[in-house]
Amino acid sequence: MAFSFVSCQKEEEAVVESKLHMTGTLNLNVPDYIDCSELVTISVDGVYYPEQIQYKWRIPELYEDTLLGQKLVIRMPSEQGTFTITAMAVNPEYYSLTASKTVTLISQEKSLVGREFKGGQITDERDGKVYRTSYTEDLEWFAENLAWEGAGGFYENNEALGGLFGRLYNWTEATGGVEGEGFLGGPQGVCPEGWTVPTAEDWAYLGSLLSEEEVSFFKNWPGVGEQLTVEAIFNGSKMWPISPDNAKYNKYYWNALPTGYSLGGNTIYRELGKYGMWWSSKLKSADQAYYRYIYFDENACGINYSNIDDIAFAVRCVRKHDTN
Repeated sequence: MAFSFVSCQKEEEAVVESKLHMTGTLNLNVPDYIDCSELVTISVDGVYYPEQIQYKWRIPELYEDTLLGQKLVIRMPSEQGTFTITAMAVNPEYYSLTASKTVTLISQEKSLVGREFKGGQITDERDGKVYRTSYTEDLEWFAENLAWEGAGGFYENNEALGGLFGRLYNWTEATGGVEGEGFLGGPQGVCPEGWTVPTAEDWAYLGSLLSEEEVSFFKNWPGVGEQLTVEAIFNGSKMWPISPDNAKYNKYYWNALPTGYSLGGNTIYRELGKYGMWWSSKLKSADQAYYRYIYFDENACGINYSNIDDIAFAVRCVRKHDTN
């Protein structure tokens, strides 16, 4: 009896179905950030074998039923928030592969709050974009990052983010490859007509106003970073992580945001939410240029330099403040 039982058990185990493993990794081509109500194409790839695969999608916040197809066109909800998209590669002879992506929906009108604008307003005649500006005695600065699409790229190549945080440019793009010197002596570069990329002297003038003493452009400026920083909220969360060392006074309504940077010709993206970086038109050497930065956990506005073609930062344009 015992022998017979064991034999049957082994026979049952022998007929357990064995499946093959697919070759490749399932990749979801879905943006991390999408504008509300936008019509978006999403797709999945990365599986090389077998060739016969059925792709299934689950988006429970949008659809009750499972969707089929390697590529889909879907309409985003009208309200900001987050939801998860899951895709599965299926073949009855193979173990299935599954991948998920969390998507954040952005409202260009509602997602970014906390900034204050009490300066002027200009329209870039090249593309019709409107920018708010900040007055600092003799200078008028952009109070938000430039977003002209004639050069550079959006963070993560994401237009929804670019509408809120501006565009990232390498130094050569930002300045047109031209170094600027002297008060308001910067090149126009990517800025609208009548505006320039700030020189070392322009930056030092701003730093001196906030420091209440003359400062050198080539030094870090203690206390100045927190005076330029704004306590902004992005989709309900603080953009700058909480830190006792950065009080975020937003003096002059300059509205500094931690919009990060990019490397490798806008293919690698870093530090969104932690660092804000802005070019100067001052060269350090033939292939390096200076920029100012603010880190979330410090009150200073720092200075550093980097390669003129590989790394991309934000740009704040400047011009003389016309008091008439």
